[in-house]
Amino acid sequence: MKFTPHNIRYLVFLPAFLVVTAVSAERTFKWVDEEGNIHFGDRVPPRYANREREEINKQGRTVKVYEAPKTAEEKAEIRRQAELEAAEKERTKKRAIHDRSLLATYSSEEDMLMARDGKIASVDALIQLTNSRIESSRKRLLTLETEAAEFERSGKPVPKILQSQITTARSQLIDNEAFVIAKEKERQVITEKFSADISRYRELKGL
Repeated sequence: MKFTPHNIRYLVFLPAFLVVTAVSAERTFKWVDEEGNIHFGDRVPPRYANREREEINKQGRTVKVYEAPKTAEEKAEIRRQAELEAAEKERTKKRAIHDRSLLATYSSEEDMLMARDGKIASVDALIQLTNSRIESSRKRLLTLETEAAEFERSGKPVPKILQSQITTARSQLIDNEAFVIAKEKERQVITEKFSADISRYRELKGL
């Protein structure tokens, strides 16, 4: 036999080709048709390419499973489950951080009660101070409005400076009332947060 460059290339690649062919021949697949019948073969017919199938070794054991392509609904459900798991992991992580903070910050339940009462007292002081300002603003506004009404009854125009003072007084009154409402909500949040923290602290301490 005369060795040409073409023949040499063929001889080089022949062993690899034989190995691939042998491996391919050893592969056995298992799949199920539309009627539920089980089939075996070294190749899966194209019409079953989108179905789940198994690769089986010589001992009849499954060595690999080729899953069927997911539908759009299945993919969406997988994403939803992944998001739920991620959210749960994040909640667990935050809870662990919060638990460590509770144990590091407070040495007893009494410490927590003192901290709660201190924060509530600060908020109550601001509410009381602002309520005093609201009362003063209402009295001043009533005085200004009475003065403006006297101008109107006498048929005279209300001076612009008086109008401006009334507008400012009303604005301050509205702002102060909103501030009190916000602080009352803050007070409620503090109470609820400490209630939950105390309950959790008891759990962590086994009380």
